[in-house]
Amino acid sequence: LCAAASMQYSQQPPAPMAQAALISACPRLLHVVGRAATRENSDICGEYDYVGLHGGRTAYRLRGGTTVIRYIPKMRRWVFDRHGLRDSVVCVAYADDISNTDHPGHAMLMWHVWESQAQAHLPDVELAAVDAPATLSVVGRSRDRHNSGVVGEYTLFGVHHGRPAYRQRCGDAIVKFYLPDCRWLISASTAVANVCTAFADGADAHSPNADLVWHFWESRQSAFLPDWDVKALSCPSFLHMIGRAAHASNARICGTYHIAGAHDGRPVYVQPGTMNSIKYSAQNDRWLIDCDGPAKPSLFSKLYQWILNGDSSAASERCSAFAAARGRPHPASCALEWHVWEAQRSCFDADPFVKATTAPLAVRVCGREALRENGDIVGEYFLTGTHCGHPAYMQTGTKLAIRYWAPMSRWVIDRDGLRNSDVCVAYMDALGEVEHPAQLGVWHVFETSRGCHLADPSVAIVVSEDAPTTLAPPPTCDARGGGGGGGGMRPQQPATPRKRVLASSHLSDAKRSRVVPHPGGAAASGTGNNIIFATLGA
Repeated sequence: LCAAASMQYSQQPPAPMAQAALISACPRLLHVVGRAATRENSDICGEYDYVGLHGGRTAYRLRGGTTVIRYIPKMRRWVFDRHGLRDSVVCVAYADDISNTDHPGHAMLMWHVWESQAQAHLPDVELAAVDAPATLSVVGRSRDRHNSGVVGEYTLFGVHHGRPAYRQRCGDAIVKFYLPDCRWLISASTAVANVCTAFADGADAHSPNADLVWHFWESRQSAFLPDWDVKALSCPSFLHMIGRAAHASNARICGTYHIAGAHDGRPVYVQPGTMNSIKYSAQNDRWLIDCDGPAKPSLFSKLYQWILNGDSSAASERCSAFAAARGRPHPASCALEWHVWEAQRSCFDADPFVKATTAPLAVRVCGREALRENGDIVGEYFLTGTHCGHPAYMQTGTKLAIRYWAPMSRWVIDRDGLRNSDVCVAYMDALGEVEHPAQLGVWHVFETSRGCHLADPSVAIVVSEDAPTTLAPPPTCDARGGGGGGGGMRPQQPATPRKRVLASSHLSDAKRSRVVPHPGGAAASGTGNNIIFATLGA
């Protein structure tokens, strides 16, 4: 780290009205990309969550770490600081704010990163903080057409000509912006200039979006021709529907869905081997799950909807479940509230346990030494349902569970399964809108000798290398009913991807203690949250 000449400066906070406008306009999440992993201080790359105002501008903290991006008003600089929000000119990287930006997520900022060998901050033209989605899915190109290989999921890896650039996860294609032509290109990673497979005019598009019209190279015509079905969407390539009890009506909504196209500018997901699909309805701003296939509405249903609502098109809005979209570009969010059709009551009822998520089906706790207290938390855990509105995991053969504790916004490891309590063996603070516990962060594990949870930097939760990727759909008993006669999984039974069955066991009383609340906050009550465990319906 290096410090510029020491100086005192005063922070002049903006007026309340200006503060409110600044906060409402700033992005809630920034992605820092582009620093080569082999270079010094490459660990500043990652996801940064908005944490408030500092120095009169927005500030962001690295998810799972202490590094922040903050503003120094006296020097008119944005800086990366490993020591959090403080009044200091010491930093690991900086960028001069020549354009008076409200937040650091602008590609025109030139970042200078500290290099120990040079004993100076040196410019890195590849490093950028960007306000763009981390994942992009290209959909709609028919498999029998030329250049259909560009379809798939892309991940953010850097910037090109001042805009975010994406690399195909399972392929060689990249999506980038080419400034001389003001076009977005899909090209091979080795292609130069404006050589591409497809392009879309988009000078005003900050990142690829559903409004772009893609033109593909057609070898037979020796020309670029528009393909109106192709869309670049900010969404994952698959998701899991979980949480509906197997015995409940329409438990068939559960399972793994894969992206298949676009509708109303949003992704369409289908469940292989079934008629199930998830699509967006712009008419009602809802995500719909349809389990009966794409049959056209009958004349009677159109007439009925016209009499009831004055709108015959509502007949095409039929579904087995729905959730208000509320601006979400895709349905894989734990924030969405799903309403499921109850056949016996002939109405939609809210089911707080049903969630669409990209959470892995299996995770592994690692890093805790076997001879240390609570070393037995290490091992594999399987997705088993939802708890407190988030995916929950359990270890086969034990009552050990990984669950979310909403009153304190923490992920906890609990020896007594999925319950509503702040008692736990270990915990990690959840930062931002995280969907699952396999995130960067510091785990605190209980130590009897100290009577409290102590940080163990070695402990981490990672996605298992051989984790299953597909969740088996529940057995069906009728067209709109629930699962088969088994009645659904018991709370300690893992999901079915690996067909493992949890054996019963009798554990001795675990070493555990209540989680310590945040400074200045009241301790959460063990009965403060009445959300209970829900099964996957598989």
